[in-house]
Amino acid sequence: MSVIIIGIVALVALIMVICKGKWRKQTDQLPQEGVPPETLALEAFTRGNTCLAEGKFAEATAAFHRARELDPKRPHVADRLAEVVRQQQAALTTQPASSIS
Repeated sequence: MSVIIIGIVALVALIMVICKGKWRKQTDQLPQEGVPPETLALEAFTRGNTCLAEGKFAEATAAFHRARELDPKRPHVADRLAEVVRQQQAALTTQPASSIS
């Protein structure tokens, strides 16, 4: 009897995990209509920080420019764009001469 109950609980848990994954995929694809520009700017700013941390300088620059478009009054965006340039230059100077083309 207890084996059956454990099996049912495990099955229900599995179904919940599968459904949660499908729900997330659907909400990820929702249009961003009606979302305040400040929220979208924050998302772009966060994306820029993530890309910068990963060394993806072009993506970081694009994300920070998008954040500035959406919310031009944010003073930190210009600072982060300057940081992208600084880190990009630092990465170029630390590369061996043979890898720079």
